[in-house]
Amino acid sequence: MARGAAILGGIALMTALGSAAPRAQEREIKDCAECPAMVVVPAGKMTRSDKFGATEFPVEFRRPFAIAKNEVTWAEFAIFAKATGHVAKGCAWFSLVGARPHPDKDFNEAFDPAVHVQADNEPVVCVSHEDAQAYVAWLRDKTGEVYRLPTEAEWGYAARAGSPNDAAWWTTANTPRFEMANCADCPGIDTMGRKDWLFTLPVGSYEPNKFGLFDMPGNAAEWVEDCFNPSLANAPKDGTAWYDGDCGRRVVRGGSWHHERAFLAGFRQATPETLRINDVGFRVVRTLPE
Repeated sequence: MARGAAILGGIALMTALGSAAPRAQEREIKDCAECPAMVVVPAGKMTRSDKFGATEFPVEFRRPFAIAKNEVTWAEFAIFAKATGHVAKGCAWFSLVGARPHPDKDFNEAFDPAVHVQADNEPVVCVSHEDAQAYVAWLRDKTGEVYRLPTEAEWGYAARAGSPNDAAWWTTANTPRFEMANCADCPGIDTMGRKDWLFTLPVGSYEPNKFGLFDMPGNAAEWVEDCFNPSLANAPKDGTAWYDGDCGRRVVRGGSWHHERAFLAGFRQATPETLRINDVGFRVVRTLPE
């Protein structure tokens, strides 16, 4: 079997949470054997900005929410595709000279098999925003719980895990040695030859952030719910999704296996919602009952 990815570049969004917040990994949720494992992120506040040093915009999350501890894996998506008959043909393979379209490929063959064949526990890629929405709809029907894609604000809040909107976040996602991400120039699991690992790795290969979440920067970039707007100035202040703007393009966050580390935290891309590419995947959120 083979698996997928996508293309992109960055700007940014941010978070800041009180240091007294509980560690999310102390509360985990798994609603079914096939469902992603979720961690509960506590209520709190953050600030975000369009770029480092620009005007900051406050956001307050008055209620906790649950977010998947990992990106949705190939195996998890394959179970959904088999159960529903979902077809997602047409994937672009990233290359240094631009994405190469392959109309006959899907998430099963997201890379040239001579280069890389994805393992079951690698993040699914070659999935569009529409494919991700179909997956969360299946989870809702299966569990009766309110599964959905994260809002852009939720994604940023979860990724920051309490870190401020500062230079440490914008340049290294608050990991001084940057040994928690799969990216083009990230040191880590075997620094020798690391720059040649230009493909996805199994989820959870690196240390989690302070909320217990893996691969928020790097590995696969991630779809969020929001329509694209070039500035965050008028975004909702309560962390909900922003449905004004260009809804034919959705926001992708976090950067991927082929991006350089300086771009990961600030990676914010407008991407056609129908695009399937081998550097973009997703993770899910579950709304918690009041």
